[in-house]
Amino acid sequence: MKKTKKYFGFITLVAITVLVLTGCASILYGVHIRTYGNLSSVVAGGTINFGSSGRSIKWAVSSNAAGTGAVAPGTNITQNGVLTVAANETASVLYVIATSTQDGFSDVKQIRIVTVSGVTITPTDQPVVVGRTLQFRAQVIGTNNPDNAVIWKVSSNTAGTGSVTAGTGIDANGLLTAAPNETSPALYIIATSVVDPSKFTTIPIGVVIPIVTGVAVTPPNQSITSGSTLQFNAAVTGTNNPDPTVTWRVSSNVAGNGAVTAGTNINANGLLTSAPNETSPVLYIFATSVANPAISGSAYVTVIIPIVTGVVVSPPTQSAAKGTTLQFVASVTGSNNPSNAVTWRVSSNASGTGAVTAGTNINANGLLTIASNETAQILYILATSVANPARFGNASVTVTASASAPTTKPAGTGGPVVNPAPTKPSATTPDTTAPAPTKPSVTTPDTTAPAATNPSVTTPGTTTPAATNPSVTTPVSTPTVTNVTVASSTLSTRTNTTVQLSSSVIGNNNPNTAVTWKVSSNAAGTGAVAPGTSISSNGLLTVAPNEWATALYVFATSVADPTKSGSATVTIINNTETQGPNQGQAQPKQ
Repeated sequence: MKKTKKYFGFITLVAITVLVLTGCASILYGVHIRTYGNLSSVVAGGTINFGSSGRSIKWAVSSNAAGTGAVAPGTNITQNGVLTVAANETASVLYVIATSTQDGFSDVKQIRIVTVSGVTITPTDQPVVVGRTLQFRAQVIGTNNPDNAVIWKVSSNTAGTGSVTAGTGIDANGLLTAAPNETSPALYIIATSVVDPSKFTTIPIGVVIPIVTGVAVTPPNQSITSGSTLQFNAAVTGTNNPDPTVTWRVSSNVAGNGAVTAGTNINANGLLTSAPNETSPVLYIFATSVANPAISGSAYVTVIIPIVTGVVVSPPTQSAAKGTTLQFVASVTGSNNPSNAVTWRVSSNASGTGAVTAGTNINANGLLTIASNETAQILYILATSVANPARFGNASVTVTASASAPTTKPAGTGGPVVNPAPTKPSATTPDTTAPAPTKPSVTTPDTTAPAATNPSVTTPGTTTPAATNPSVTTPVSTPTVTNVTVASSTLSTRTNTTVQLSSSVIGNNNPNTAVTWKVSSNAAGTGAVAPGTSISSNGLLTVAPNEWATALYVFATSVADPTKSGSATVTIINNTETQGPNQGQAQPKQ
């Protein structure tokens, strides 16, 4: 029984090996027929070329798949694979056979004998606009299903011999392109059957030349603050649907050739950016038609230059212990809404040049950190306007001893006493008169408060006010953020535009108003937006031309307290118009 199983297994292995080797040989040495042009039909009296894979191919033609069917005299195939069909061939189907004389593999391809009665082209009444494309289709008509392959041609005359402007042409799929400068009033489209080149058709089409009559730029006049942006749009008017594309230019004069400050520019989408230091009082915007560069439109912009008159720092005076922090806020004053951005500096003198102990610093948001070993008794805080560095404001901070350090006070005539134990009050009658000038540390006793409550004073007296006791730190009110809101005058916009948003940080003790901005395609703040959609650090939202989101969610997060944020929803109106098939329409510009 075991021997039988082993024998059966061996036979199975041999059979599988034979099948695998046979399959590999078929793949490596098989014969596969192909026709040039991928045709499967031919007319009586015509020829068709064949090719084949395999080695040492022998060709044959028959009226049946077995290769034994008779064909009409004159129907034959050369050993180069060229089939000639006799004009009187009666068979409706011929079989072309390719056989390898080396390994015996063969292949058979069926070819229909057809007649072609004509060719039709559609559309027949559609004009083409110069600079655009138009799709044509051809149908070959005949018996026995002739191949629908045609050869396309475009001419400036009906005979098919007229030249056309460079750039005008029709491809193998029937897509006609009219050059932007095509001058012929009509073009002739010709489709010729590949199976029977004696059959073709010709149709004339009109050539439409658009005429540009003007370019309108909007908004026509506007004001802009230097350092900000403004979106412009252009509409090309004319007849025959002229190309709406324009090129943009910004100038400091009405002639259009005036230089502007570096950083002032207008991009290909009409977004004007005014440099923060732009000095020209008026900017001129030009949009020039691409179809007819002789036609352009313009608008002007009045540049509002902010003027900084001062910087106010709050709190103006304060005291803080070593090793603590203190928040400052700066407000830039002036006209034409100057930027509120400032640079911060801390110094040990009022001129702003004094060195401070390592570890004492103030960050970009106005948060002062005092080193635990700071030696300066007063620190000076300076906030300088970014828009006008000649304007700055300042504040001062009295530095007190660290809250965690032991208190040191002079005691009578002796040396320093560190945290002395409470002194027992004298048994004598307290002196209710003013203390002698030579004993400034003795004051009128307070009979309501035991001396033990003030261990730093050896003689009973009233509690020393914080202002006269440098070892007592004045409490610092810490700014807190309670809420952040986002506001905008416009909460809906189109693609390829900008929207200015603003934020308000609400809280106690004058918190820092700085925020970080973010834009998202969902309310969770995690949605991706189209490339080009962004929001700047100043809250300027830019919506990309191809933004797909129907709504954008803008978030402003407090810098002082990142757990507090506000948001706004901006509805997006898509500028893209839905278009039908691309018949006689311009291809999208890349």
